[in-house]
Amino acid sequence: MNIRIALVGAAVALLVSTVGGYGAASRRTVSADTRAAAVAVRFFRSLNERRYGETCRLMSARFYRENHVPSRTRCALGLRIGFAWAPEIRFRIVDVRIDGSRAVVSAVANGAPGRIALVEEAGLFKILSVRGA
Repeated sequence: MNIRIALVGAAVALLVSTVGGYGAASRRTVSADTRAAAVAVRFFRSLNERRYGETCRLMSARFYRENHVPSRTRCALGLRIGFAWAPEIRFRIVDVRIDGSRAVVSAVANGAPGRIALVEEAGLFKILSVRGA
């Protein structure tokens, strides 16, 4: 009897955490530096996994304007061509700095330092620029 109650309790807790984990309130409870670092990690992983559509969804509207990229489709095409023969990127996040609605993630990718600047759009961090050493 106690095992069944524990299993039901665990299932309810899992359901509540899963359903509640995607709302705006949950974004407020996760620290800004954690959210910014997660975007940087998703950026590198999407490149490594050749999911360029996902990579382009991480880019901010301002990134598209400032870099004269007309659409996500063109972004993905450019990445597909540019990274056609690229080796896997080995990366690690070194530091995250938050300044209001902006963040800068310092990382080392394939041994070279770099920075990813992010801005908040609709409560989510999006990539503004990626700069290498």
